[in-house]
Amino acid sequence: MDSRTSLRSLFAPTSFAAAGCIALVACSPAGSPPPRAVATPTSAVAMPAPATEITAKTQTTCDLVCERAQIVPRPADGPDYHEKATANANTVIEAMHEDLLACYKKRVAANPNAHGFITIDVIVGPDGRVRDVETTGGAVLGETTMSCLVQRVKRASFDPPHNGGTLRIHVPFSLRRVAPGDETF
Repeated sequence: MDSRTSLRSLFAPTSFAAAGCIALVACSPAGSPPPRAVATPTSAVAMPAPATEITAKTQTTCDLVCERAQIVPRPADGPDYHEKATANANTVIEAMHEDLLACYKKRVAANPNAHGFITIDVIVGPDGRVRDVETTGGAVLGETTMSCLVQRVKRASFDPPHNGGTLRIHVPFSLRRVAPGDETF
């Protein structure tokens, strides 16, 4: 049985009339006789009519072929929790900016060429407290500077993750010296 035959067997025979025109819609298995037409005057309720009353000239046989169904995305039902968590993370990290920069400035005082490209991964628990901090990169900064950065991040407090559980926040940033007048990125 092909998809056209199976679809035809799913739909009952129907007909419709518009502006005095009668059309027959046949949604029945191939090879079966066409269903009876229904005359639908605009002022009357549709009633089945015997097949002999419909002339061959007014009978129109139609086919129905359905493609695969696709679900149309609908607008978000509620707030975008991912967007809210990202905004909160950015706000908390921004609030730590001066403390993180102070860690770096201590290193630059000892080694003017110190710089670093670091990624900090923060695991936030269901209560919004930092559970774990992992870093990658920043070897030139030294262990003391990296420890200072990690300890500051561990003291941070984020909004609790939506529906509980944990939340991983991935924060890449760089620490570098900036020449006077070159504060733009």
